[in-house]
Parts: sequence; structure tokens; C-alpha cells
Amino acid sequence: MLLATVSFLFSPPPRTEAEYCGTYLHLTSWAGFTANCDGFVYMEDARHPQHLLEPKEVRQSRPLFILLGTAVGYPCTWLVKGLTASGLLPPQVLAHLPAKYQPLLGFYIGYVLLNYLVLLGSMLLFIRLYHQLRPGRNESVMLGTLLVFFVSNQVTKAFFWTVHQQMFTFLVPLFCVYLLLEPTRPALRTPAQIAGWAFLTGALALVYGSFVLVLPCLLYSLWRQNRPMRLPYLLGLGVGAGLLFMLPTLAWIGLLRLRGVTYYNHEAQAYHQLVWLLEVFRLPAAGFAALVRQNAGRYFATLPAVGVFIGLVLGLLGLRSYFQWPVKRPALGVLAGLLGLFVGFFAVLGYYQERLTFILVSLLLCLLVALLPPRLPRWSGWVAVGGALGWHLWQVVSYGPFS
Repeated sequence: MLLATVSFLFSPPPRTEAEYCGTYLHLTSWAGFTANCDGFVYMEDARHPQHLLEPKEVRQSRPLFILLGTAVGYPCTWLVKGLTASGLLPPQVLAHLPAKYQPLLGFYIGYVLLNYLVLLGSMLLFIRLYHQLRPGRNESVMLGTLLVFFVSNQVTKAFFWTVHQQMFTFLVPLFCVYLLLEPTRPALRTPAQIAGWAFLTGALALVYGSFVLVLPCLLYSLWRQNRPMRLPYLLGLGVGAGLLFMLPTLAWIGLLRLRGVTYYNHEAQAYHQLVWLLEVFRLPAAGFAALVRQNAGRYFATLPAVGVFIGLVLGLLGLRSYFQWPVKRPALGVLAGLLGLFVGFFAVLGYYQERLTFILVSLLLCLLVALLPPRLPRWSGWVAVGGALGWHLWQVVSYGPFS
């Protein structure tokens, strides 16, 4: 992970300021990275979390992520101050930073540590899922090759060294696979188990918005494990789980109301994420069709970001249909269903960026694993290694993305 992400510091810098949002920080004349424009708000809010209680605060919809930044940022700030006072951190290091970033260095370090932990957690979870999809097989070369795609891609290139939430792009879909795949899914048979998982996963939606997709996964897993029960009782469990999932968000909105503040969701307000669905049905038929076509076109225009992975899955599907090797159909059903859920959700989001569509890659990699033949040819691992190294080299030397 560190080898791949450090190598991105030597990628070509942006030619003009119009190509990124933020500040490009030069480490040397031939190395640097982009500090994303959103990062300053994240760091300022982590430094002063009471900002979350102010009207129309930009990050008000993600308070737990800000508090995580506070929890890691202050210890890192104290460490920076201690190193500076002892002379181990030369003052000129801080002097080279833009003035507004100088008091925030500890929070920047803390958030990068969070990036590291989220990405590491995603990779460890993928390893667990790989062994469940391919039980009893020692395929360390193939597994290691697939892990390269988690550390080397346009998302880690643009966002690992800055303050942002894009590392959750990998964790959210893998967590959904974990909840649904039969060998790994948690037990949801007693009311206490259901309540605990519903409330805790609901709190994740206050960390990163896409965790709302955990709710349909949780409800489906609940139904699968409790199908023999009578329908009214099962419906009651589902409604209760849904309410408990929403409880952390409702409690946060209620706390804001007690402070006289109206809850503000910047993504919905600025980009009309999801709320455009409420508006589109008020349009006449021609306007409705035009807006739906426009958004669908914008969404499909982002799919080339994951085109390589779609191509690999389709190619393996073709080989599998020709050679007829066996696959685990329940696992394929889970992964295909999740792919449909994520594609559908991001298609109706109303805000389309390649970095958002990249969330599909974790699911496509899991599909790739599920479609592999029972016995891999000896040469397959080394072909995969060559492909992964070529992919990483291209990511390093290619121009952009920067934000």
C-alpha cells in the first residue's frame, strides 16, 4: 500500500490550476500532491467540532467522520507541537505550507491515517471474502495481484494523500458483500442481534452517506435467515430494523433542532442528490423524459472509469460459458444483486463523477474471484502479476486525475 501510494507523489503535476480543486503542494521540484479543496473544511470542523451545530454547515450530514478526525487529529497535533518544540521537526517545514494549513498539520496527518486504516480494512476484508469465495485454495499470487487494484487506481492516486472520504469507495460495497455472503453474514435471528446490527450500521450513515445501502442488505439478510417465521412477525422485525437503522440520523437531526438549527445536507442542496427524484415527477411528460435521459447519459459517461474491470468480468463469463466449469451460484446471485443495487443507486443519484462510479470496482473484483475456474493454470498468476504491474505503472506515469 505504501509503496504504491508513495509512487503517486512522483506522478506528473497539474499543468494549470483549472484542472483541480484545492492546492497543489510541492514536496520537491519533482514530487507533490493535491490537497483537495474539501479537505480544509474537514480539518477546520475536526479542529472545532462545534461548527457542526451551526446553520448550513457543509459537513453537518457527516458528523461522525468529523468526530473521527477530531479523535485522531488532536493527538497528532500535540505530537507535531512536541516535535517542533524539541527541534526534531524543523520550523521551515511548517513555513513551506500555505498559511491556512499551518495550524492544521496535525489534523491533516490524522485524516491521512484514517485513509490508511480504511483502505487497509478494505483490503483485509477482501482477503477474507476471497478465501470464502475460493475455500481451501492457496492462491497467494492471484490474491496479491488483485489487491494491487485497491492501492493503485484513480481514487487512491487523487485522494489517498489528501483529506477526503473517497477511501470508503472500497469499504462500503465489501461490507455489503460481508453482510450477505452466507459464510460471513452475521446472525440476525434474535431481536437483540437485529437491533444491535441495525443501530450500529445506521450510525455508519453519519460517517459516509453511501452506507445507507447497508439497510436493504440488512433487511434481505434478515428475511433470508427468518423465512420460516410468520409474515406479520417478519414484517414487524423489518420495520423495527429500519427504524433503528434511521435512529442515529433522526437523533442527530433532533439534537440540531433542540439547538434551533435546521439539518443541512450539502450534497442534496448543492447537487440535488436523490432529491431531484422528488422534483422530476412534477414535470410534464416531455420534461420528465428529457431529464431522465440527461441524467442517464451523464451516468453512463462515467462507466469507462470501470471499463477494464467490466471487460475482465465479461471475458471470464465468456470463458466460463464455453468451458462450463462449476461456480457457486448463491455467491454469484449475491454479487450480481449487489451490483444491480449499487448501479441503480448511483444511476439515480443525480450527481455523476468517475470517482463515484469507481465504487463498483470492489464488487466487480469479487465477481471476478467467484467466476475463476476451480483450478487456475500455472501461468495465470504470472500473467495477472504482469497485468497488475503494467496497470500500476500506467497509473503512475499517466496525467491526472487530481481531484
